[in-house]
Amino acid sequence: MSEGSSAARWMGFLAACAVVLPAGLAVADAPVKTSGTAWDVGLLELFDAPNTNYPIVNGRVVVDLGAKTGLCPTGLGQLASGRENVREIELRYASSKPGKSWLHVVWNPGGSGNEQFEVALNGKAVGKSKLIDGAKRPYIAEHEVFPLQHPKGKNILILRHLSGDGLNLQRITLANTSDGARLPQTLNPRLKFPTLASYERETGEKGVLFEKDHIRVYAPQSKDREARILTHYLTRAYEELYRLVGMNTEYKIVIYHFPRDNANGWGGTSECTIWYSFDNLDFESQEEWTKHGIPHVSGYIEEMSHNFAPLASFGWEMVGWHVSRVVLQKLAANPIYNAQIESTRQTQAETFKRYRSLGNTFPSDVPPNLCDRIHAHLLWECERRYGPAFWTDFHKEVRSVYPQLREAECISDADESRNKRYQITLECLSGLDARRRLLDDTRSFTEMLKEYGISLTRDLKSLHPTDPGWNRKLE
Repeated sequence: MSEGSSAARWMGFLAACAVVLPAGLAVADAPVKTSGTAWDVGLLELFDAPNTNYPIVNGRVVVDLGAKTGLCPTGLGQLASGRENVREIELRYASSKPGKSWLHVVWNPGGSGNEQFEVALNGKAVGKSKLIDGAKRPYIAEHEVFPLQHPKGKNILILRHLSGDGLNLQRITLANTSDGARLPQTLNPRLKFPTLASYERETGEKGVLFEKDHIRVYAPQSKDREARILTHYLTRAYEELYRLVGMNTEYKIVIYHFPRDNANGWGGTSECTIWYSFDNLDFESQEEWTKHGIPHVSGYIEEMSHNFAPLASFGWEMVGWHVSRVVLQKLAANPIYNAQIESTRQTQAETFKRYRSLGNTFPSDVPPNLCDRIHAHLLWECERRYGPAFWTDFHKEVRSVYPQLREAECISDADESRNKRYQITLECLSGLDARRRLLDDTRSFTEMLKEYGISLTRDLKSLHPTDPGWNRKLE
């Protein structure tokens, strides 16, 4: 869209998107059930984190999901000091019709014990979980799926502890759609403002909420039109990111907007939540919108990308930045954004050139928190040499080792955990390098990293470059 009046821009965009823009939802002050989910204990807010507020009778805890009464333990076994062990959790609920459903249980074995549980429906065994030694694989997340054949009416589902001293339950979900074997995406159970009412109380004004399968946007009612357009772009961006990465984010992406002086609008992401201020919805102050009819969405899409396959690590946030750039150039390219990307690439290349000329030392006049410019430049060189399939193929490698990345995430020492995930990510890049040299026609990717003074074992964050006294080396 070229130059034109403000009204023409709005009317043209809204008309073009009339069939795909989401409608505003008036959400009651209660958790929202995600599409395809019969019930989810976390969404019903029945998990009891302290493990002290539910009755235990002969080792059994009963939770009535239909009545939403009784809290659910967050595990099986010894969960709270001085309390009786939880041997069984009985979940009571009703099915409106007979048919097949899938029970999803995400759990971890804790730090000790040979942990295992079984599932029974209406007195009949359904299956057993894996047997996991918590000492050897501490806190490793496992996702078990149990197919269930439901009768119509009341049902009793039991999770029974078979062995070990205690395991942790992270999610218990029943899916009832045709693709129910996939874990339905839900909201982060730790959302600070989970409802429209709680959001309005925080902002002090009337709000709107727009919801799609993978996206939820909160905004002030005064920016209803802008929020509709933003939701349209972010919905498409999520689909493109999924196409590149091949994995959903852990939770539905939630985007908040807050008044300028509210500390929640800090501009960043955490746990699939993006935090911005009302200013981001002031389209009429954005040159991209006023000149080209495209809202400034690069920040949103970059933050969203950091939540896709977040355990892969090469540079501070450079994997996510590059993937977001690919998506942005497809969905929201315009001369202003393109010029910004070209300028950023030139700066990264110049910084890398100076780094090399200084004997693999990061320039002293560049802030240390920008040291991943070196990694950004190298990833761009890899992408250019490999071709358009680089990021798709890279994430195929990442998906193949994601259980190892999850296991590395559970290492208690933060630096050790980051280093292990970094090493696994280098293995993924080396896998691509074996097919097609990424940085040089004759030398391997890891040989080139050695030449460039980049560690093969220590993640960039583990070097603590922002701490006083950093030697400005990357090894």
